[in-house]
Amino acid sequence: MFANASHFDFNASNSQFQTAEVINNYHSWNSNDVLAIRNWLKAPDPSTNFVAAYDKKTAGTGEWIHSHTEYVKWLEGEPGMLWIQGKGEILLHRRFESNKDLLVGSGKTILSTTIIKNLQENFAVGCYYYYFDNHDNMKTKTTARGLLQSLLLQMAIRPEGVHPALQALYKKCNQGVVESTTEDLSTTLAGVLKDLSPAFLVLDAMDECSEAIDVFRHLAQFKNNLYIAVTSRYLAEPTYNDVFKYLQDKLGHRKLKQELFDEIVNHLTQESQGQFRWVDCQKLPKTLEETYTVAIKRISESEHVDDAGQLLRWLTYAFEPLSIAQVTEILAVDLDEQIFDPEARSSELETGVYDILDSTLIVVNVNNIVELAHNSVKEFLVASEGQQHLVGLIEINEQLAHSKVHGPERDWEAECDPTLEADKIQPPLYYIAYEGLNWIVKYLVSEETVDVNAQGGKYGNALQAAAAQGNKDIVQLLLENKADANAQGGRYGNALQAAAAQGNEDIVQLLLEHKAEANAQGGRYGNALQAAAAQATRILSSFSAAQGNKDIVQLLLEHKADANAQGGRYGNALQAAASHGNKDIVQLLLEHKADANVQGGLYGNALQAAVADGNKDIVQLLLEHKADANAQGGWYGNALQAAVADGNKDIVQLLLEHKADANAQGGKYDTALQAAAAHGYKDIVQLLLEHKADANAQGGQYKTALQAAAARGNKDIVQLLLEHKADVNAQGGDYRNALQAAGQYKTALQAAVANGNKDIVQLLLENKADANAQGGEHENALQAAAAHGYRDIVQLLLEHKADANVQGGWYGNALQAAVAYGNKDIVQLLLEHKADVNAQGGDYRNALQAAGQYKTALQAAVANGNKAIVQLLLENKADANAQGGEHENALQAAAAHGYRDIVQLLLEHKADANVQGGWYGNALQAAVAYGNKDIVQLLLEHKADANAQGGQYGNALQAAVVDGNKDIVQLLLQHKADANAQGGQYRTALQAAVAQGNRDIVQLLLKHTANPSGKVPLNLRWIKATLGVEANLSGSRPLP
Repeated sequence: MFANASHFDFNASNSQFQTAEVINNYHSWNSNDVLAIRNWLKAPDPSTNFVAAYDKKTAGTGEWIHSHTEYVKWLEGEPGMLWIQGKGEILLHRRFESNKDLLVGSGKTILSTTIIKNLQENFAVGCYYYYFDNHDNMKTKTTARGLLQSLLLQMAIRPEGVHPALQALYKKCNQGVVESTTEDLSTTLAGVLKDLSPAFLVLDAMDECSEAIDVFRHLAQFKNNLYIAVTSRYLAEPTYNDVFKYLQDKLGHRKLKQELFDEIVNHLTQESQGQFRWVDCQKLPKTLEETYTVAIKRISESEHVDDAGQLLRWLTYAFEPLSIAQVTEILAVDLDEQIFDPEARSSELETGVYDILDSTLIVVNVNNIVELAHNSVKEFLVASEGQQHLVGLIEINEQLAHSKVHGPERDWEAECDPTLEADKIQPPLYYIAYEGLNWIVKYLVSEETVDVNAQGGKYGNALQAAAAQGNKDIVQLLLENKADANAQGGRYGNALQAAAAQGNEDIVQLLLEHKAEANAQGGRYGNALQAAAAQATRILSSFSAAQGNKDIVQLLLEHKADANAQGGRYGNALQAAASHGNKDIVQLLLEHKADANVQGGLYGNALQAAVADGNKDIVQLLLEHKADANAQGGWYGNALQAAVADGNKDIVQLLLEHKADANAQGGKYDTALQAAAAHGYKDIVQLLLEHKADANAQGGQYKTALQAAAARGNKDIVQLLLEHKADVNAQGGDYRNALQAAGQYKTALQAAVANGNKDIVQLLLENKADANAQGGEHENALQAAAAHGYRDIVQLLLEHKADANVQGGWYGNALQAAVAYGNKDIVQLLLEHKADVNAQGGDYRNALQAAGQYKTALQAAVANGNKAIVQLLLENKADANAQGGEHENALQAAAAHGYRDIVQLLLEHKADANVQGGWYGNALQAAVAYGNKDIVQLLLEHKADANAQGGQYGNALQAAVVDGNKDIVQLLLQHKADANAQGGQYRTALQAAVAQGNRDIVQLLLKHTANPSGKVPLNLRWIKATLGVEANLSGSRPLP
């Protein structure tokens, strides 16, 4: 179907037609829903690789591919795979193979990018791409799952909407609450591709994929829909032009005589074998392994052998990228002897690093970061082949190397922020100060070139790092060498806060003596005083240690720390101390004029913090210092609700005695009474009611306390609330919890029903609950009971005059709800109580329906595949031809789901085999689309029209062709299906067969007088080359 751009004439009108058909399958969703799906997919972004490669690409490189014989064959042939290996060798694979040896190569990413750009600019069909990349920190770009996620994002989400297959997967995963399986991703992608014309897919660096076999297993499903180009490392064929242009670009700025320039370029071009990395070598070995071996040998014979070994060890196993400045310090340290030699530093290392290690092995990027030149270098160093060449130079053993580089108890990966930009990487002094290596710090600070206040790293600077680690001697040393005690930045904002947070009084004292500002703002805790107060119980395990933290608070207050300073996680020091249960610090702060009612922070105020911690003594202390028992704000809304949520009756009693308002509004549950009812605290409910709590107050998660108690199944609290005049029929609010599956229940009765608690339902009904009250997800209690399969409750509600035919809600009516869940007993019970078997209405969605809409109980039963219920409904006069819903009628629903017995049953009950409408147009097309030959045969025997028009594919014949089912195509043609009928996604069955690349079906259609004339563009070259049917192409010009 596709040809090279110079030979391809894409029919614009047909393009518009097919595009419109595809767009119709992309259901419009609002931007928030689309964003939610994008975030849920968490798809890797290959465009970053594309842009990076395109920006690096030397003009003209890779363009030889456009005229390569195999590349042109791939474009002009049927869908299949083009494998581009290592140095440019191309193999055209008609079948998908997953066992090719993946060997070393280069230049492939630039070539992939060249192909992508060409396809995007010259073809009017979809071009999708993916770059496998083992430099990806998250490693998602090396997996099959990452590929599938990315392709779904590229193919299934468009400006016009989201493809139904992806919508269905999202809903199956509980609206994105849970992850999808990799197999589900693959199946969904197959569904998306079924609606797309054959498209291009370019996969770069298959050798960097850790799950290549799985990738090819998934790709095999798409072989009829995709033209796939793959690049990887393997044996190669020269790509001389690329290397020639690369060398011209790289050597062009050198002042060389033209004769010498030409000799260098020509020689390296001819000998490079297409390997870009080899152009740096003076002698060109036959493989990259030999290249690296030569480089290692050259190092072992050089004067820099020790430095080279040290640097290779760090580059191979360091957790973080290394800057030139860090390399300078690394080379000054002998890890084996644990000595530091400042004379070993090099002042010209930015250019001199290549004197130590060959440029074949390392590169220095524009940010002065030193790294291994290619992933294959590390592979060589750690592989057994490389080990034999490293003897006497370095030991490349992961455990040993890590112990050398990181020390026996170091965890730099955890302590250093891996997301830092290159210009923010931690300075050398920071590392040494953090590690507590006094002997190295002494050397460093004596050097004029070392900046003791250099910024970078998790703790911002060396002083804060030392303070955080409790290294007093290094703190002293840094301060004596002009370290700024008030330098800002890092996790704690400043060194004083770091020391206070770690409970180190000596370092706090030392910093204050060096003019550290006690009220400096910033950092995790906002200020040093809050940091000291917050650590009272989290890190202190003994009385003496706790006393030490109190002493730090005292010390800071003596140095004019503001007891009411705002900021940080807890808002102020008082709230921090209260939340961590340190009464002595709370007392000390109050004595220093801390305001007990200051608002802010995690808990809103200190009182709520103390309540949340369950510390009655601190609550009492704060109340004695005029803390407002009714102050609003924070996580719980007020202190009373916080006490209730914690189930602490003593603190509830204490707050009520201090005039806490039992009806104060706010927080998750809006009132304390609802909070107590929701948590099942009967004693607290009783206490609140005795203090005039309003049993009918509205608001919060459950709207009323009665609904909360009913939802949680607590009969005693329901009884208690009813005794205090709670309104049994109170309406309103969105009631959501796990029992309701995010539904909305407007009354306590519905809540009780949803919980399946018959006793509470009985109690509510006895107290005049309205069995027919409307509202909520299920609209009424009867539908809720039917939907959950609670037969006893259904019986009870019907006995209390519940109307079996009330319409509305998720399922439309109770009968349809019962049918949806396949509960025959409830269906029978409802029918006995005059439920209308043909009642219409409602959007009925659940997993059985695959997000469809079924307007009658019969369709719901059919969708569920429950023959017994279908039989029961039909015996009760259900209309077999009732219209509505996704499949328009029950017969199409049964055909689509492959339920032959139900199809037979419906036909016996006068279902019309030719009723039009729905997703597939009619039952015949539905059966064909799902490849069910038996149902197709059955429908045809019952006079189904083989030429009926409509639906996604236009007619049944085209549906069979798209599905690739030759037997059904043959069956339809035998029943007079018109091979030239127009319509549907591909316009004709023949066009569909060509698009799917199915030779057998193309041949079969041509034998039945299918006409590939000029009205519909076909790849006539492909038909001639593969089928040899030129004589049958009536109305077409002869092929060249």
